[in-house]
Formats: sequence, structure tokens, C-alpha cells
Amino acid sequence: MTLGGVPTEPPAVRPVHLLHQEGILGLVAIVGLALRDNGSPLVGLGPTGPLWLSLTMGLAVAAGSSLLLLVVRQLPALVRLERFQARLVRGWTVSDALAVALLSGLAEEALLRALIQPLLGLFPAAILFALLHLVPDVRLWMWPVIALVLGVVLGVLFDSFGYPAAAAGHVLINAFALLRLRGIGDDEIQ
Repeated sequence: MTLGGVPTEPPAVRPVHLLHQEGILGLVAIVGLALRDNGSPLVGLGPTGPLWLSLTMGLAVAAGSSLLLLVVRQLPALVRLERFQARLVRGWTVSDALAVALLSGLAEEALLRALIQPLLGLFPAAILFALLHLVPDVRLWMWPVIALVLGVVLGVLFDSFGYPAAAAGHVLINAFALLRLRGIGDDEIQ
């Protein structure tokens, strides 16, 4: 649909573009961690305790967050947001969704939680995470709000259990959302 030759709805996003974007974020994170930790970027990417506990907590937080989002998804602001997001992933394969979920979760957590949060703190890192989810449409205000809340949750998870917990939580939240969004039919996103 166009208005005066200008598209009024977003075109589908090519997953390869998001993978490139997230790859750059991940590269910035690895270089930043290496510079901060005397050439060893893996120092900031470890768990703060047993790895199994870190991953289990990430899974639990992802399940709880995803369930909560499912429960409240009928709120008008979330209906609009879900329709917008479903249009963005129109035509994606399961592999596309899983690849974007994996790389975005790993890269964004490496950058925002492992690199930035220890330097600036929990709330500044969560605010930066929310800013990454801004879209130029005031009707979609809920996206950065959800990202802010999840940024705080993932930040607390990082502080308590380390990078593997936050990354696992982020990857699983994204995978669940992207797989669900790509299954929404055209009749539901109009």
C-alpha cells in the first residue's frame, strides 16, 4: 500500500541485513572486550558460577518473559506492534528466524551486558538496549518499552549469572518471538 508513492507499511526485512548488523555489533563487542581485558575477550563472557546454572537461569527467564508477553499480547499497543513485526519477517524461513535470534542474542548481550554494563551500569545499558529498538512511528512505542524492561531483566541476569545466562535468555526470547511472528498469516497483519 502506498500514499502518494510512499510506502505506508514496512517492507519485509532481509534476514541477511540483520545478520550483518548483528555481526558488526558482535565484532565491536569482541574488540572492546579484548581492549578492556588485556587481549582476552573471553574473560567478560564467562558465567559467574556453574555454566549449567547460568544456562538454566537464562532458559527460565526466557520462558517466563515469553509467557508474560503471550498473556498480554491482546493489549492494543501490542497488537499494533505484533502486526508491524510480522510484516518485517514476512517470507522468512525457520532457519532465517533462528539465525537472527542466535546472532542478535549473542552479539547484543556481548556488547550491552558484557562490555557496556560493567562500565556504565545496569540502567544505562538497559536504556541503550531500548534505544536500539526505537522505530520512527509513535504508535509502536511499546517496542522500546518492552526492550527497556527486558534490558533490565537481562542485566540482572548478567549480574547474577554471567554472560551465558543473559545470552541464552536473549536468544530464546528472540527465537520464540520470531518463530511465532513468521507464522502469523497475511489476514492477521492487515
